[in-house]
Amino acid sequence: MEPTSTPKNALDNRLDTTLNETYEHKPHFHEWATALPGMICVSRKARNSTFRNYVAAETATPVLSCCACLGADDQKNFYFAGVARSKSVRPMDDGVGPSVDEFFTIAIGGMCTMLNNSGTILYPGDMLEWCFYNQKAFSSSASKGVNRGNSKPRRISVKIATAASERVIGRALSFAKPGETFDLLLKSC
Repeated sequence: MEPTSTPKNALDNRLDTTLNETYEHKPHFHEWATALPGMICVSRKARNSTFRNYVAAETATPVLSCCACLGADDQKNFYFAGVARSKSVRPMDDGVGPSVDEFFTIAIGGMCTMLNNSGTILYPGDMLEWCFYNQKAFSSSASKGVNRGNSKPRRISVKIATAASERVIGRALSFAKPGETFDLLLKSC
């Protein structure tokens, strides 16, 4: 079952008996704000109206590498920003919020190494796109018991691109089974 956008009243792990859908838990700040090398990063469309006022807007852009509580219908509000090159590991939050912004670098072109989280075998030459939810990845890892007891938030994944996709990020350069790393040539479409 593909997750939908989580309503605000369901983010605190409350059980709503009127809903027949499954929602994922709201991750802690340190879980969703951590970015590691090879993670896909997306940015919200039309963010200029709110982010332009900050000094960091000239050199940085706010990105997401976690898609917890976001459904497939939310993909239209985001665009591909790049693949994380350096890490940004956030410490456990004290409940007050982050004290400083932590910056990291992203690759927007060229070759990068990523984890095959698609749930399918990738072959050299496959065009790939980013997605918030990949049914094949979810069903293949669930059948192997990988998700059992896994409380990590859902990350942005890759899948083989459709012909008319606007979310294409690049072309695979190497063979990879699910869970293995592969080389990707960014923006080679």
